[in-house]
Amino acid sequence: MDKLRPLGRGVDDVLLPTFAVYAQLLIAKESEIRSTRYETHKYGPTARHQLDIYYPNKPPTAPFRAKPVLVFLYGGGFVSGNKVNEEFAHSLIFGNLGHFFASKYGVTVIVADYRLIVHGAKHPSGGEDVKLVVDWIVNTLSKKEGYESIDLFLLGNSAGGIHVTTWLLSPLFKESREVVLAEERKSTGVLLRGAILLGVPFHWGKEDNSILRAYLGQGKIRENSSLGILEKEKKKGAEPTLPGVKINILVSELDPELLFVSAQEFIKEWTAVDISYAELEGHNHISPQLGLSTGIEKEEAWGVEVAEFLKSCATK
Repeated sequence: MDKLRPLGRGVDDVLLPTFAVYAQLLIAKESEIRSTRYETHKYGPTARHQLDIYYPNKPPTAPFRAKPVLVFLYGGGFVSGNKVNEEFAHSLIFGNLGHFFASKYGVTVIVADYRLIVHGAKHPSGGEDVKLVVDWIVNTLSKKEGYESIDLFLLGNSAGGIHVTTWLLSPLFKESREVVLAEERKSTGVLLRGAILLGVPFHWGKEDNSILRAYLGQGKIRENSSLGILEKEKKKGAEPTLPGVKINILVSELDPELLFVSAQEFIKEWTAVDISYAELEGHNHISPQLGLSTGIEKEEAWGVEVAEFLKSCATK
């Protein structure tokens, strides 16, 4: 972490150097990370719709009554990313994230691949893919022994967080959300309890480039941003309320300045939900997920705080 500050804040500038900083730290823990059992499942109609599910080898820590399941959607700017990054650290990323929450807290972790622009992704395909993951959990995982009652949590990083917020906010997914929403648990089944939005640009200011146009649409970059969708729903008197769900927005100390600004604007606008906010000391846009399972306290501190957030949201 101490090597991150000189790298700056620009995502393109810090990307490869940050992976280089963490590669050996993760490789040193390779046997531990690989000790967590996982399976790969198809969750949607295309070859891209694959997820890895990491199983804990112990019950979840208190106060969980239902089985906690955490879905992680990585970042990649709509153009890159895989549930296993085979280019760095002996392919330990993002198994390190699955291992961290499964081994320490008894949380079942799902890391899902979603469609990128190269696969034809175009707004709102990210929200559609989140819906498909939730459908798979409701229709398949909850039928598995021990998973009859699930407390569901979504962790979206950067572009993955945009897809999470699209699903949380867009009227296109209202019926999908309602399947997993309730103030209190009254029976078995899947209930959404929390969403963590890590390093998410809730809008892009005046930025207009070919990637944003390709995914969000020509002339629709603001309209189809997370803040744009929220503003549109509020104008219609249809602001999503998400009963029983808490939102946790995380921005890294060394993130681009726009992320701090857009996070505050988003929090100010979404008044109908329970939102908390925190900044990750010493981290940049890439480093938080890479720091998990390194065994270094300050690298993993944000993961400990996320685990405490999950506990605070658990079905009482």
